[in-house]
Amino acid sequence: MAHKLREQIIKFSGVLSAGLPKTVRRFVLEMIYGIQARQSVRLTEIGRALEEKIALRKTEYRLCRQSEREELGDHLTDSTGGSADQRDDPLVLDISEISKKDARKMEYMGMEREGSENQLASGHWTCQMVGTEGEGATLLPL
Repeated sequence: MAHKLREQIIKFSGVLSAGLPKTVRRFVLEMIYGIQARQSVRLTEIGRALEEKIALRKTEYRLCRQSEREELGDHLTDSTGGSADQRDDPLVLDISEISKKDARKMEYMGMEREGSENQLASGHWTCQMVGTEGEGATLLPL
């Protein structure tokens, strides 16, 4: 399963970064892998997922420097089909809450309105977005 997932990530990153310099293609591959492995877009978490033999601070600095390349954003926008205002693909945004009534100290916890009971409670907000391409029935998590 892990081998198949790795092949899919390599294939997907190859499509996204086709025509870019080798270092940028490597960066795109590492970012996709790191985001998938750690389920986070934080550069520190992505760097931890890469498990390089250099200091995490240096890995984070390299990822930050690579992400600031001007041609990268334009190329990725073009390779994914242009900007969102040029496409008519439907996107579904779901903003929900998870109520944690008994929790006292949790990271990122705040007050939210409990929809089923119509009262304030402590918990977390969640935000999920899915989309489809064209008339397809396949949902793509974004």
